[in-house]
Amino acid sequence: MEIKKIARTGLMLAITLVFQIGFRQFAQPLVGPLVNMMLIFTTLSIGLPYAIIIGTLTPIVAFSLGIIGIFPIIPIIAIGNIAYVSIFFLMSRLIKTGTTNMKSDKTRITKNIVSWTVSILTASLVKYALLYGGVMLILPLVLEKVPAPIIAAFSLPQLYTALIGGVFAIIMYELIKQRIVSR
Repeated sequence: MEIKKIARTGLMLAITLVFQIGFRQFAQPLVGPLVNMMLIFTTLSIGLPYAIIIGTLTPIVAFSLGIIGIFPIIPIIAIGNIAYVSIFFLMSRLIKTGTTNMKSDKTRITKNIVSWTVSILTASLVKYALLYGGVMLILPLVLEKVPAPIIAAFSLPQLYTALIGGVFAIIMYELIKQRIVSR
């Protein structure tokens, strides 16, 4: 790991934790998209391994601060986060293959939009399925009764927060990239 990437990862983790801790009174509708935004933004700007680190640490920190009250859900969230960034990364790379040799900027931009859209949709669906499946199939193995608010929080809202966060991340990444390139 390069020192620069480690420092950037620390910064991304700090920003993610500020969102997670500072906005916790707004709960899932705000915090979920912001955390997912930071996961995808980290994937795009620093790289997959660094996003995996953040995606693994955030549920641990959330539990240690009392944001998440059920210990067995930590690995379910971490696995969902890892799948989210990994699938996004792999799908975007797979779809973008060949875009660097395209003659037209318009064609390259269109291919990027298609790549981002398919990648975010796929990653969000997989994350949602893993989180909901984990809560419905794995948590009952370790908890007598899974609380109804946990089931509600790990159902469709997870899909929405992953989609919204992914879209925000791509917009933020493209805006920052354009500002840096134009200098």
